[in-house]
Amino acid sequence: MPQFDTSVYLAQIFWLFISFGFLYLMMSRLICPMIEEVLSERERCIQQTLNQAEVLTAAADDLNNRYQAYIQIAEKEKNEKIQAAYTRLQKKSITQENRQEALLRRRIRTMDQKIKATSTLLRQESDKLSGVLAAQLATQIERMGDDV
Repeated sequence: MPQFDTSVYLAQIFWLFISFGFLYLMMSRLICPMIEEVLSERERCIQQTLNQAEVLTAAADDLNNRYQAYIQIAEKEKNEKIQAAYTRLQKKSITQENRQEALLRRRIRTMDQKIKATSTLLRQESDKLSGVLAAQLATQIERMGDDV
């Protein structure tokens, strides 16, 4: 069996050291620096992305704060405008109500005057008619008394 032949051990050990030394130099001088460079580039890219994310997060927070402040201002202005419109409409309503009430009072006074005038005329007519009716009744009663 060739693996148990001790005459080739020295040659195998020599080539083992040569191969291992060559691979070690290749790894330490070429491959490991390239891997380290890639890892450093990735780390730098990740750090840069994280920094950009922090800046964007701060900008988004600032924008959100301004938005919330704008919403609060808009809400306050809306409430003030609604209150002003309500007050204005209330004053206008009261003014209109007072005008209508004054107009109704004038109409009521006019109607009261017409009713009083009509009532007076009706009483006068009633008095005249009762006098005429009384005279006619008296005449008819006299005629009835003459006929009997």
